[in-house]
Amino acid sequence: MRCGIEFEYLIVDSGGPEPGRIRDFSNLAYEEIRPLLEDKPGRDDATLATGDLGIRSGYWYLEGDERFHDDGRFRTLVVKGVEIRTPPAPDVDRAIRSLVGIESQLAAVLARHGLGLAIAGFNPIRPRYDFDPPLNAWEVAERQRDRSYDGTHISTLSYGPDINLSRPGWSAEQNLDAARKLNAYAPYILPFSFSSPFYVGALWDGLSKRTYERAAFRPAVKLYLAPEMSADCAEHSGLIHPARLPGEVGRIEFKAFDAIPSVEVLTACCHLLEGICLATDLSQRSETPDLDLYRRAALAGFADEAIADGALEVLGKAQRALRFAGDFRAAQSLESLEASRDQKTTPAHDLLGRYFRHGDLYSGRLGAATVSGRT
Repeated sequence: MRCGIEFEYLIVDSGGPEPGRIRDFSNLAYEEIRPLLEDKPGRDDATLATGDLGIRSGYWYLEGDERFHDDGRFRTLVVKGVEIRTPPAPDVDRAIRSLVGIESQLAAVLARHGLGLAIAGFNPIRPRYDFDPPLNAWEVAERQRDRSYDGTHISTLSYGPDINLSRPGWSAEQNLDAARKLNAYAPYILPFSFSSPFYVGALWDGLSKRTYERAAFRPAVKLYLAPEMSADCAEHSGLIHPARLPGEVGRIEFKAFDAIPSVEVLTACCHLLEGICLATDLSQRSETPDLDLYRRAALAGFADEAIADGALEVLGKAQRALRFAGDFRAAQSLESLEASRDQKTTPAHDLLGRYFRHGDLYSGRLGAATVSGRT
């Protein structure tokens, strides 16, 4: 399967009086940070969409909430962090290598300005995101028209990867079946990624504040089809969206994972999605989220018996599908996830361990995994 990865990061101070301080909409203006990141790779990569405003150009760009004047002119971006996206790669391993390489370049650029990258599934400090100033009439109408703005109060606080997969030669029906399958099994596999056990500077009640809040507002899966086909199929499936570029046709975008600190776990999770798409013996399909199941997973992870049992089924059948496809290395990578499921651990447990060892929310200053050229 072809693969591309989008990954959202917090921006933090790497030095100064408060190393590890989160820099976001509360203390970082778009006009201040934008010029620092303009010299970037991928500006001329025609395989990537840039959006109506052209903000999302190149292999990294600022992420946040777009704000507009009364007449619809762009006013500013409320910054939540920065996002990397890789060009489409022939397989998962090359997409991961591309992500790590771009990440290293971005970290070097930020370091020149006393800034760094950090990884967490949910902003561990901010209690909420409020519209400041309040939405004007034009913005209210636009957000009612464009459902991609749904849940902005959550998405501006949450971080995670979008894993994009496509299988050359698959029909629209095969792609939609895979998307519905991923949508159904998402709650069982999300604990492998959990990295948001903190909220407002303290311990949260569970392992993923991101999943608990996000599931009610944001999609877990999107499928991109040719515009003329998506128009015909959209009435049958809310997962379908029109492709913006020819290369997007057939792209399945999985959006539900927390931001995963470990490259090994991120790689295994990408291969797990591949295996689910390929598995013919996974019977569940869905168009809508099972909110109760998502929240049970968010609170207890694999300590919830239903979540653990579902994860076991998915892992076994995904491994078999990968082996049947001849991708033995991908199947082997799922063994680390099996160990996590068996031990009932998640990346959030590592963050909690750091918290209890240091007697503080932070290792240094940040309740997250700080990036410095990770491998």
